[in-house]
Amino acid sequence: MPTLKIMTFNVENLLSRFRFRKFEEESLVSLMDLESEEERLQLVRTHWNQLNHENRVFTALTIKEAAPEVICMQEVENMRALKFFHDRYLRRTWGHGFNDYQHQVLIEANDPRGIDVAVMSRFRIVAAASNQDREGSVLYPDGVREERIFRRDCLEVNLKKQNKVLTVFVCHFKSMSGGRGKTKGRRAAEAAAVREIIQERFDDPAAASWVVVGDLNDYSETDGAPDDGHGLGALLDGQFCEDAIKRIPDPMERWTHYYAGDDSYHQLDYILLSPALAQANPDALPVIVRNGQPFRAQRYEGPRWPRTGYDDPKASDHCPVMMEISF
Repeated sequence: MPTLKIMTFNVENLLSRFRFRKFEEESLVSLMDLESEEERLQLVRTHWNQLNHENRVFTALTIKEAAPEVICMQEVENMRALKFFHDRYLRRTWGHGFNDYQHQVLIEANDPRGIDVAVMSRFRIVAAASNQDREGSVLYPDGVREERIFRRDCLEVNLKKQNKVLTVFVCHFKSMSGGRGKTKGRRAAEAAAVREIIQERFDDPAAASWVVVGDLNDYSETDGAPDDGHGLGALLDGQFCEDAIKRIPDPMERWTHYYAGDDSYHQLDYILLSPALAQANPDALPVIVRNGQPFRAQRYEGPRWPRTGYDDPKASDHCPVMMEISF
């Protein structure tokens, strides 16, 4: 039975473009005592380039720390940005002995900001498919609409190792921006669609080797206290799959994201195992890598990369999760 080290990581705006929203631009420019618009914008670009460079170094160091064989990423702008990150940052940071993630896939999807999900693998990707055009009913506060379900995509990838195939569904659900309750309907529709896709792909989903990974942008507990206000019920309720992070014994150590707005720590990132995979890996535990977190996430008291800031620079606002799976 082959094993595979798989990581899910929201790498937070892995962009190749310079584009600020107006209020961000004005906030930066207000710190600069220059008269001409051209000079101010050039300093903003310089600031962005330097900060973006440091963030990407920390992102690469964090990946190197876990040493996954497959990286499932969220918030990647395009294939050009993905390849640039691989060649300029991962390869250089790793140094001697780097084993390329030579198999890569990214399919442009629905996000209006142009951020996509992607996969980099050391093993062959024998098939990849987008589900971005799947349509259905989405519940909004003002009623139900028939439209595309996925805010980004549910990227379906078949990975092959030692003649065995593992199917991975890489997701990035609708954020809670605008209010958790008001956006719950979209995530509920996305979760239901992922379940339907799996049921369509496999005659017996419980016996098949598949895993759902990604930033699902909702949580089912707060430090161990159950919270049923989430929109992930289609995946988390019942016995359809197992949330591997719930295997971590200490509920205070299950968080993957810190939100400064209400000083809260929650699990937003998931590795969901099929029943067959859960049974085949009874003792496997996921690893949450936190040394790329900024100092504002004060619950984490372990080592951080040198020059990590209170807000920035950092590896990401999410912690990557890595797990070794036998299939």
